[in-house]
Amino acid sequence: MQRKKKKLSVVYIITKLELGGAQKVCLSLFEQLNETDNAYLISGSEGTLVKKIKNSPKAILLKNLKNEAKISGLKNELQNFLNLIKTLRKLKRKHPTLIAHTHSTKAGIVGRWAAFFAGIKNRVHTVHGFAFHSHQNKIKTLIIWFAEFVTSFITTHFICVSSADIKTGSKLFPFFKKRSSIIRAAVEWDKFYKPATTLKNFENPKCFTFGTVSCFKPQKNLIDLLKAFELVHQQNSNTQLELIGDGILRPELETWITQHNLQHVIKLHGWQDDVSKIMINWNTFVLSSLWEGLPCAVVEARLMKLPVISYKTGGIHDVIEHNQNGYLFEQKQWVELAKAMLQLSQDNVLKNKMQNYKEDLSSFHDVNMLKQHKNLYEKL
Repeated sequence: MQRKKKKLSVVYIITKLELGGAQKVCLSLFEQLNETDNAYLISGSEGTLVKKIKNSPKAILLKNLKNEAKISGLKNELQNFLNLIKTLRKLKRKHPTLIAHTHSTKAGIVGRWAAFFAGIKNRVHTVHGFAFHSHQNKIKTLIIWFAEFVTSFITTHFICVSSADIKTGSKLFPFFKKRSSIIRAAVEWDKFYKPATTLKNFENPKCFTFGTVSCFKPQKNLIDLLKAFELVHQQNSNTQLELIGDGILRPELETWITQHNLQHVIKLHGWQDDVSKIMINWNTFVLSSLWEGLPCAVVEARLMKLPVISYKTGGIHDVIEHNQNGYLFEQKQWVELAKAMLQLSQDNVLKNKMQNYKEDLSSFHDVNMLKQHKNLYEKL
């Protein structure tokens, strides 16, 4: 007689449920795993996506769990850490084989140590791009690297969303290569996997539309995108740019757009619950980020058959092949971005070729992501 498989018990930990790739993956796993097993979510109480889980009995919102770590608030940070340990201990008493799975940098470091002190044996962390990089001061880089280095010794397994993160982690942390695997960050497949040639419904068919989905933060480097578009628009007036997102740099971006008299051709949509309804009207997706893991928006763009123009950042090259389904350029080369944007806006044959390039994106399907996670949890 076949024994009934024991239910998995997993607690996901993240600091802020804003509209980002890490947050969407975390929520997707939490919701899907709960259909067959025991899944819990611990998060701060802030963020646009909180409304999706605030009524769930298995979601625990800790009011003072913040995304930013502040030295000036060490007392509060310590109290939050102790509260997190206490919460995890309660869950472990209920589920002795509980697995802790963290997402994002601060939640990853604080969450793994809290799980360690709570006596949780298996501590998994998903790397959505490392938070230390060449675009920050060396002291900050060293602090974040050291925190990740020490925490790597108590990490059971690392999940990476891109080959670039596997390469970086293997170079900088002991045992990383043996304790890591790639599991792609899934997107809402059915919402984006549409034949763009038959479903596109352009509001202005005479206008070529560039677009991006991005939080308005320094890492996204949106000023480069604006400068590139300005150069394109000077040479092709039948172009426009749309940005989906928001953030602390919005006033700066709005000022730049006004100063360059581009408010009639650049539209800021703010955050949207369903970006696919806007993206379906775009012709090309453009990204100017300086540090990334592998943005879900790039995969979503390709599912919608949009050519992608981007800097060579993080694991974007895992999806975008230069001269095949888009273009990749060195960072800060915004003039090269502009040249590629202009070329696509004027060459319909080239655009169609890139649009219809066939790549295998099945590893980004949510069903595959859940299956791979469950296989890993069961091995642990």
